[in-house]
Amino acid sequence: MILLLGGTREARNLAQHMAEAGVRFFVGDPDLPSGGQSVERWVEPSGDPSNGQSAIHMSDAMQTRIIPDPEALLELFDGSDGGADITAVIDAGPAFDSRTAPCVALCQSLNLPYLRYERAGLRSQPGDAWHHVKGLESLEDLIPVGARVLCEAGPVAAQIETLLQGRCVTIVPAISSAQIVPTGTDSPDWLVVLRATAQRHCLDTARHTGLQVAMLSAPVDGTVERREHLLDALEWAEAQAMASGEVI
Repeated sequence: MILLLGGTREARNLAQHMAEAGVRFFVGDPDLPSGGQSVERWVEPSGDPSNGQSAIHMSDAMQTRIIPDPEALLELFDGSDGGADITAVIDAGPAFDSRTAPCVALCQSLNLPYLRYERAGLRSQPGDAWHHVKGLESLEDLIPVGARVLCEAGPVAAQIETLLQGRCVTIVPAISSAQIVPTGTDSPDWLVVLRATAQRHCLDTARHTGLQVAMLSAPVDGTVERREHLLDALEWAEAQAMASGEVI
């Protein structure tokens, strides 16, 4: 059965399409309670009974596991959490996810197919003040002491706040254009975003206001297979499911 490492909007969208295609899979998500009830809350049922369409129940195709860290991931692979039979992995977790490196290593050691799926990053436009950062540690040298920094809550927000001692770091659930527009002495000097999840309208506002942007990109392992588009990732999942007989 395919293991889908979740924790992003892209993972939820892919899970929806995989279930509709009848692909059986596990979701390993750090934020979900385990159990069948969480399935219906995570993805919407497919099909429209009023039009005579039959919906595939999400619980028929999808099971959930709590996999918040590498230790839980290892337990899933060795079967100590219930004997899950993993035949392939789609990693759609956040950038800088602590589960990614050990998952790649496990798949390589077990000769299992592995796919990294994340949304294609946005491209800069004339006037953008983007600074591409390949590792969190580089932020300390990039952003000067005393700067006001706006950062979106996420898997690496706490690490960013710890690294940027001496700066005024504000972490918000979601960055909006209104928070970027200068409103006085509390307006930010820097915006810290993940390249794979940054919102175009916020980056446009940052360009118009002259805001510096630290664009975080997770280090890329050039040896792993990657997809940036939903239907391409779905095609890969369907091929793996057909090969292992995990199709409803």
